Amino acid sequence: MIYPSILQRRYQEYLPLVEQVAIRVKNTMLNFCEKNGYASTYRIKTIESLAEKIETGRFEKWSDLDDLFGCTVIIPTLYKEKNVIQFCQNTFEVVKIIKRGQNKKSPDTFRFDTTRIYAHLKRPEDAIANKQLNIFDIIFEIQIKSAFEHAWTVSTHELVYKSSTIDWKRLRLAAQIKATVEQLDTLILAFEQAYRSIEDNDYPEIKRKRKLATETQKLFDQGKIPQELKPKDMTRFCDNVYRILASAKKENNIQDVIKCIKQKINSTPSKQIPLSISLLQYFIAILVENQVIKFPLPKYYFHVTDELITLYPKCFEKNANSTFQYHS
Repeated sequence: MIYPSILQRRYQEYLPLVEQVAIRVKNTMLNFCEKNGYASTYRIKTIESLAEKIETGRFEKWSDLDDLFGCTVIIPTLYKEKNVIQFCQNTFEVVKIIKRGQNKKSPDTFRFDTTRIYAHLKRPEDAIANKQLNIFDIIFEIQIKSAFEHAWTVSTHELVYKSSTIDWKRLRLAAQIKATVEQLDTLILAFEQAYRSIEDNDYPEIKRKRKLATETQKLFDQGKIPQELKPKDMTRFCDNVYRILASAKKENNIQDVIKCIKQKINSTPSKQIPLSISLLQYFIAILVENQVIKFPLPKYYFHVTDELITLYPKCFEKNANSTFQYHS
């Protein structure tokens, strides 16, 4: 691609400053994203992309170009968007925010509509004022996309917008996919209301896991089990317990399993419940101790630790072949 020399000179003048801004913004946003479990991407605009952008005719002057450096924060759901906006407002000097849905569009149109934040680095209070161009003058863009939006962008951009073929069918398919993406994001936002419209199913495995989760939560609510033992994810915890029961062919006896666990916990003062092992280890120890389940189980390796063996030596010390190994 051929571009004018004045663009080349202007781009080269700005590039060192843009690179410095990119390093600072990237380091800041990476820390934020890693802390919150978000993905992110970063790019410095190439001179070719810049030339194409100027040739759209939408920009009056150089200072209107506000994305020489761009960052995309990819959030799991749009619920998290406010969190990102708040962080950017606290961290950078925000010039403007264009929120999704802010620009008017026909209801039958499906195109790019992502929240964009335009900002520059905050100038230190002790910075010496001068008229020379510096890193605090460089405006950068931060886009906030849902995981679905990001997937649509990376999946269709090369196929449609980087293609040498202008094809109505390609554009139509990209728009249809974007409509699906928008629908998925809407469903996620309305998940707590939308799931109620789905007809229930009397699936036995789910009923058993739900019963296990309900009774376990009651034990915490009643103060029978110390809060320190509460699993990070109750659904995953019940999945793991159920897998053991299924391997032992005891899943059909979920009522007896729960009864055994509750009897033991109700007869044990909460201060005597061990905190050196996990809740799953404790539940399994109760079931093994009461011979509800027995070693070994097919294709299942217990997470047996020194603490568990110390507390329940008769149950676990002779079962090394069916336990998870840390040193192999």
